[in-house]
Amino acid sequence: MGRLVEQGIVHPYYSFILLIIFLLCVSYIIGVVKAIVSPLSRIPGPWYAPLTTLHLNYAFATGKIWKIVEKGHQEYGSIMRLGPRQVWVSDMEAMRTILITADLPKVTIDAFSSRRFETFTQPATMDLMDDLHSLALDIMGECSFGRGFGYTNPQKETTFGIDEKIWSGIPSAIFKGMAQRYQMVYFKRLLRKIGVDIKFDWPDSMIAKNLGPDLLQHLIDEGEKPDSGMKMVPRDVIDQMSEVLLAGSETTSGTIGCFFLEVLRNPQVKARLLEALPVLLPNDSIITSKAVRTDSQYEYLEACIKETLRLHPIASEMGRRTLNQSIELIGFSIPPHTFVCASYRDLHRNPAYWPDPLRFWPERWLQNRPPDVPPPKYVPAVRDSLTAYYPFSAGKHSCIGKNFAWAEIRMVTANLLSRFEFIEVPAQDIDYRQYITMQFANGSWKAFLKPRYESRAEFFTI
Repeated sequence: MGRLVEQGIVHPYYSFILLIIFLLCVSYIIGVVKAIVSPLSRIPGPWYAPLTTLHLNYAFATGKIWKIVEKGHQEYGSIMRLGPRQVWVSDMEAMRTILITADLPKVTIDAFSSRRFETFTQPATMDLMDDLHSLALDIMGECSFGRGFGYTNPQKETTFGIDEKIWSGIPSAIFKGMAQRYQMVYFKRLLRKIGVDIKFDWPDSMIAKNLGPDLLQHLIDEGEKPDSGMKMVPRDVIDQMSEVLLAGSETTSGTIGCFFLEVLRNPQVKARLLEALPVLLPNDSIITSKAVRTDSQYEYLEACIKETLRLHPIASEMGRRTLNQSIELIGFSIPPHTFVCASYRDLHRNPAYWPDPLRFWPERWLQNRPPDVPPPKYVPAVRDSLTAYYPFSAGKHSCIGKNFAWAEIRMVTANLLSRFEFIEVPAQDIDYRQYITMQFANGSWKAFLKPRYESRAEFFTI
């Protein structure tokens, strides 16, 4: 170090390096001092939280942030500090403050429609998670781009002028890119602090052609930036469509995968659910979302879906940032420009709000529930306002595609379970990872399936 100082005195290059090192050290020390004397110092958390975000960088990059948050809430309670300006909250009233009183403008539309899916025709062992994801991708492809990606329809027609290999590879490219952006969020923030802000745009020719009245064309023709009201550039359109494709496929397929996981691992629930559902042949009419929502025959299915969303909220948390004024949460003052994260998963599994919280207990949601089954948590002053249950966020932060998601989940689960019986392949260990949404860690979960209509056919031949 002494030699470097000596060389720095006589060489401008070394002097510049020394200056950069000195400024970085001073900046870090100032940041640490501010973090220590900040009002956030009253909030419980690990001792190193005011000093660094390296542990958060690693957790986000590896998809294990949810494990750190879950363990932290168990140790520190309903509010905790995990970084210099990073706070996680799972208190019921604080969650209402974060989700309902703050504003989160979005640019998209909720004009989605239902889509029929292809049924399986032969008994098989299948990777249920992979097939559900493929199904969701094709549904979103049809609704967003005017055509599916060819994952579930082997008899699809070839579209002139489109390379099918490139087209079918779009979703994986988008998911990989979005995951990498999420993994590198703190690194990019560091680059911006030192003046490096990398931006690029896509050529206009990629979105210039009018192809049809789908969501993509709507954004090309009418899309405006929420902050400035200016017309979207190609990069904005592609970013929006990437988010829509992610929200409409990875979220619902993950939720449906968790639905089947819970149902198959709870034999009594499975038996009651199958007993309530009709037994359909492959060519029988598709059960619609409206039927599941309104017909009492499907009440238990609806309860199973709601309980899945409680135990496995597809977004385990949602981050917000305080603006230029402090806010009060659970008796703590949160200063401006602080990252505050609402922990859905911890709230949904809190025994103060949900008795026996880790139990998959669909009976909680039945209108005529047994006397020993506790109802969902309500606020007495606000009729029919669930406050310990945010599967699709709340208020202005509510998921804009939640009606579409509900329709898709209802239709897929009702039609698959009415036609097939599923049995989990033994000896499968399930873990989760979270980059943008919660997913099975290895992206795979296998099950046996057997047509239920075979037993119906045998019954009619007796």
